[in-house]
Parts: sequence; C-alpha cells; structure tokens
Amino acid sequence: MYVPRAWFFLLMAIVSEVSSVILMKLYSKQGNLAGMLFMYFAIGLSFTFMALALKKISLAVAYATWESLGLLAIAVIGSFFFREHLSVLQLTGIGLLLGGVVVFNIAENAQNE
Repeated sequence: MYVPRAWFFLLMAIVSEVSSVILMKLYSKQGNLAGMLFMYFAIGLSFTFMALALKKISLAVAYATWESLGLLAIAVIGSFFFREHLSVLQLTGIGLLLGGVVVFNIAENAQNE
C-alpha cells in the first residue's frame, strides 16, 4: 500500500507525540534527567515531522488528524498500560471526534477535486 510522503510524516508526528507524552508520564515523577531530555527530543521530532507534513497537507486537516489520532492512542495506552479508566461518555467523545476527523478529511478531499 502506497502512502504519500506527507501522510507518512504526519503519522511519524503522531507516533513521536504519543511517545513524548508516554515518556512524560513515566519520567515526570522520577525526575530522571535523561528520560526528560529524551521526552523533549520526541516532542521536537514530532513538531519537525508535522512541519514536513504541512508542506502538502492543509493545516486544519493535519492538526485535526494529529490531535485526534494522538488522543485515541494515548487513551488506549493509558487504559491498558497505566490502568486509567475511560468512561462511556469519554469513549463516546473519542468516537465523535474520530468521526468528525473522517468527515473533515472527506470534505477536504472533495473540495480539492
């Protein structure tokens, strides 16, 4: 399956952002300097990949996708690895958010055709 380079960069921005938030959770309580520096590196990497993605993807589409998929990943990881509970209302909100991003992306593609 071919994925255009800009979308690959956006995916890497999401992975980097999610990694940085997980590192933030792990190292913020420990005060581990090396871990915190790695977290800052991951955040910087995320913004670098986002800037590369924005060369071809509109800002609104990229940002909505970045934040929504990042939220979904963080919610799943938080639930499974940190035993954080998600309520039905929170799950509903995530579903609505993801649905909105899908509709937003469809509308953007239709507008560009």
